[in-house]
Amino acid sequence: MFVLREFVKKGLLEAVGRMPNYQIILNAVGWHEKGVLMEDDLAEIQTAIDGRCELAEPETEVAEG
Repeated sequence: MFVLREFVKKGLLEAVGRMPNYQIILNAVGWHEKGVLMEDDLAEIQTAIDGRCELAEPETEVAEG
């Protein structure tokens, strides 16, 4: 059985790292406003974005001097 909520959430999660974060967030908020996605779904998408950002940002040390 087709479930729109799962379809949309899966698409947004797969977009993480392939689309700019702001586009994913704006799309997710739009689906939330329509009542398709819940706040838990938005939190899951944000967690995926945060995890991707942590992988993309190399650790750097600040030189004192």
